[in-house]
Parts: sequence; structure tokens; C-alpha cells
Amino acid sequence: MPRDPSERDTTNTSSLSSFIPKSITMQSSSSQPPLERGKACSRCRRRKMRCDGERPACGQCQRNDRAEDCEYLDGPGPTQNQLLEGEIIRLEGRIAELSAGSAPLTLHDPYAIWHQAQRTAQSNNDPMRALVRQFVQHATEFGFFLHIHRFLDKVFSAGSSHSNSLRILLNVIYLIGAKLSSNPQVQAQEQSYLTRALQHLPTALPEDPRGAIYVMQAEVILANYFYNTGRQLEGVYHTNAAVSIAMAAKLNMIRSARRSRSAADTTTYRLPPPADTLEEGERINGFWTVFILDRCWAVATGSAPAFTDSESAGTQIDTPWPMDLAAYQSHPFPNDFRSTRTVQSFISGADGDTQSPSMLAIHAKAAILYEGATRLASRYNPSSQAAFLSLDNRIERFKQALPRIERFDPARVDILRAALLVHTLSQCATIQLHTPLVQDRVTANSRTYQAAHSAVRTLRGVNIGVLNCVNPFIGILWGSVGKVISQGIATSRRLRAAGAGGAAQGTPDERTLQTELDRLTMAMDQTAPFSPLMTAQIRTLRPTRAT
Repeated sequence: MPRDPSERDTTNTSSLSSFIPKSITMQSSSSQPPLERGKACSRCRRRKMRCDGERPACGQCQRNDRAEDCEYLDGPGPTQNQLLEGEIIRLEGRIAELSAGSAPLTLHDPYAIWHQAQRTAQSNNDPMRALVRQFVQHATEFGFFLHIHRFLDKVFSAGSSHSNSLRILLNVIYLIGAKLSSNPQVQAQEQSYLTRALQHLPTALPEDPRGAIYVMQAEVILANYFYNTGRQLEGVYHTNAAVSIAMAAKLNMIRSARRSRSAADTTTYRLPPPADTLEEGERINGFWTVFILDRCWAVATGSAPAFTDSESAGTQIDTPWPMDLAAYQSHPFPNDFRSTRTVQSFISGADGDTQSPSMLAIHAKAAILYEGATRLASRYNPSSQAAFLSLDNRIERFKQALPRIERFDPARVDILRAALLVHTLSQCATIQLHTPLVQDRVTANSRTYQAAHSAVRTLRGVNIGVLNCVNPFIGILWGSVGKVISQGIATSRRLRAAGAGGAAQGTPDERTLQTELDRLTMAMDQTAPFSPLMTAQIRTLRPTRAT
């Protein structure tokens, strides 16, 4: 019988034979009667090789070091291949459902493995794991962009050593875990973890080039922490630190089709090449997370964004739109894929709104429109009418292309919160753009009121019980929405005091406005216990609500 080309010389298998039971070795070498038809393993049947039928692995598979591929179709349960085939059939069916548009969007939960591991871990009483577990539940709201399972494997693997940058990030994670804990003793440790993280931040970068991403991640979480606690100055400081790392590491030019003309190229802090497609994905998603943080909070603080996107200065943004982290492994970029003028192409309309590869990409686009609307409105005059109308149309097309809240799986509260944030951000882009035209008089036809009404209506699609912890910036957005509704109530009361009917003057019904304001503040109340920023925003709306 011809010899299998994949067989290895038996003289070189002495090390393997020590792991094979003696009975198996002896039986496989002796002559045996042919097996009954259909009793051979699946590998031998495919390769038309003689199989001795030994279990759990036949002699052929053992000798060729392929014991893990040896499967018998007559076993008590399905084989690994059968399980995989069943999963493929299930996924194909799910794709067909989504293509038909009749089923809610069910997205992969990146934290599912971690949650399952925590349920079965023997070390549930470990206080550090408890803090990490608390953080993981709300990681997205604080800007966590790393692959959670890979990160936690690195943190909790036995015998793994932690770099200084990783320890800093862990202290920041412990900080958030302590803040969100319901245990007063754990909450009391919040300041201690903050102090540890801040003390070691200045020395983090020189130690480990690859650790720059950990430091940037720590800066993002710290920025959101300070914004959430109402400490905007410190939030801006850590936002700028994250931007500095992103620009120094040239994360704005990942997969760029051109070379930067920046004079600072020779002194740029360079990251080593990514180890794999997932690490490249973490860098892309990290860049866009920092970009969103910078764009949004520049509006809230009345400052200019730190990312300038200037070709003349060599700070152009060519990095492709972010994908879900799992997609970088399942559908990686081709080796020759290149990107250019990502933000500018979107603003001009060359990049369509229906092809956004992830919720993070949609969020980044909404942030671009929100900041652009604020900037244009701040210098509005009749000569800018063409630019105004162009951006207004761009925002409306973007809003129409957004996936409806109702299409998302209600069990994925992290995705629901992200979708709510994006919808509210896009409505607030309209509010920012049209505020100079409305001034203090809000009517039912005012574009600012229509956007505010749509933002509150979106809340109806979300169980407000899941809003106990949200992205801090939604506090700023809800404050803007509440201000418009409050102006509508004030307009209605002025007209009523003057003896004019509100309906006749085109103002919204006051009871409708009050109901919308109550719904909004009810949602804000959910997160207020953990957010001084939200508490301050609610306080500005209370006088109108109480009157």
C-alpha cells in the first residue's frame, strides 16, 4: 500500500511514543482483521487509508501527530466538525434574517467570555477581580477600546508580569470599579487608586513602546472620569494627553496612502509594528475613541479641537473608519489596503452614511457633524448661508441613515446605550446649528424643537433602568435638549400671560412640553447618583420643571 506522504519517519517518534499507551502501540503494529464498513475514523475515510479503529485516536492519526483530528461519526454525540457545520448553518440563517430586515440587530458581546469565566472562577472573592468585574460592565461608557478578553488574559494569566504602563491602566480600572461599587468600604478606596495612577503616569511611556496604547487607554478613562465628576479642567488635561500620544505615535495615519510632511517626523514617538490584525484594530479604534473625546468635549468647554486634520501641518487624518474588534480577525484589511482623507471625505459627502462598519464609526461621524455645526453656528452670518444649508442637509441625511433603536437586541444594554448616545448627538448637531436662528422663541416648527422632540422620543425605545451609568457626554447633550424644551415652555407661558393662545402662535402644547421634560429628567435621574456632572445638568432644569 502506498505510504501516506504526511507520515513521518517512525525513527523520529520516540518522544511521541512515550505519550501513547503501550496497548495502543502494540495493537496498531499487529495485524488486525478489516474493520466493518463505516467504522473507520473520518480522517482515514477522507484519505482512503486503512484505519485500525482504535479509540480515542487510531494508529494512523497517532503516528501522523493528528490525534486531535481523529473523529468517529458513530460516537455518542456530534463531532467537532458536525458542531462547526451546525454553527455555520445557524449563522447563515441569522444573516438571512438580518438581510430581510425583519429581526432586531443582535451584536456579538465582546465581554461574554469574561462574564462566563467570572461565573465559574474559584477566585470570585478576589477584591481586584471584583473591581475589574464592576468596570467591565460599563467599560464602553468610559471609552475602553482594547480587546477585553485578550487584555484580561494578560492581566490574570498565571505568572504574567505587569509593565508599569499596564499597572497604571489597572489602577485606573480599579478607580472606576471603586466609584461604581455599592460597597462603602470599596468606594472609600477611590481616591487611593486615583493617586496611584496619577503618580506613575509621567514615567510610563519611556519604559515600553508597546505600552503607549495602555497609557493612552488610561488617559481616556481618566478624562471621562474627571468629566463625569464635573472636573472639566482635569478632563481637558487628560484628553490632550491622549491626543498627544495618538499624534506622536502617528495613529492618525494608520494605513495612510501618503507620507506625512510634518517637520516633527524625526522626533515622532514610534510604536513597533502591530503583532497581528487585532492589535492594529486596537490602535485604529483607540485613535477614533480619542478623536471622539476631543471633538465632543471641545464643544462643551468652548475650545478648539486638538486634532487639527491639517495637510499643511502634517496632521491629516487618513486612518480608516473603525470596525468592531472581532471584524479585524474575521475580515482583516487586505495587505495593500490604504486610506486617505477620512474625515474630509465624510464631510464632503464622498463617504456614504450607509456603509459605517461599526457603532464606533457612526459615533465618530456624529461627533464630526456636531462639532462642525457648533463651529459654523458660532460665526453665522448671511454670507455663510450656502455652507449652512450644505451642513444642514448633511446632518439630515446622516440622521435618516441611522439604525433605529428598536432594531437592537434589548439584552445588549451596552449597544443600546451607545446607540442612544449617537442618536442624541446627531439631534444635538441640528440644535447647535439652528440655535442662532431661533434665539429665545421656540415654536412647534422650530428646527431646534423638532430635534429636541426627536431626542426625547428616542428615549421611549430604551428602558431607562439601563441608564444608571452612561457616557458622561450624554449629560451635556441632555442638558442642551432640556434647554430647548424649557425655552418652549417659557415661550408658551409668555404668550399665555399676554393673552395669546399658544396653539394660535404655533407653539407646542405646554403639557406636551412638560411631559417631555419630565421624561428627560427621569432618565437623567438614573445616572445622577454616580455623576456630579449629570446632577449639575438636572439642577439647571429644575426651576422650569417645578414651576
